[in-house]
Amino acid sequence: MLPQFLYILIDNPALIAIPIVGFAALALWSGARSAWGASGAWILYLAYEMAMHGELLCSGEDCVKRTPLYFVYPLLAVLSVVALVQSYVHVRDRRLRQRLSMTGRSATGS
Repeated sequence: MLPQFLYILIDNPALIAIPIVGFAALALWSGARSAWGASGAWILYLAYEMAMHGELLCSGEDCVKRTPLYFVYPLLAVLSVVALVQSYVHVRDRRLRQRLSMTGRSATGS
């Protein structure tokens, strides 16, 4: 069995919209493609959960078994961390380039 706190997304699939929107916003802000990938992975997970709740992928007691989540949750975690780190690097590099271009202009202008 999975720890009880991991069932929050299973019991409330609407909460999956939070990382979807968050990573999409992060992708728009930072320009990191990995954030789009993480958002896409969360969308696929939302589709899976909705299909499980609608009993499209299972029936009856089979819907309680969530062995694929032993693979899905770590994958989502890794993709999310990579997207966060890459987004940070994109923003940091953009700010560094802006500072360098500003100091380059002031050095050549004086």
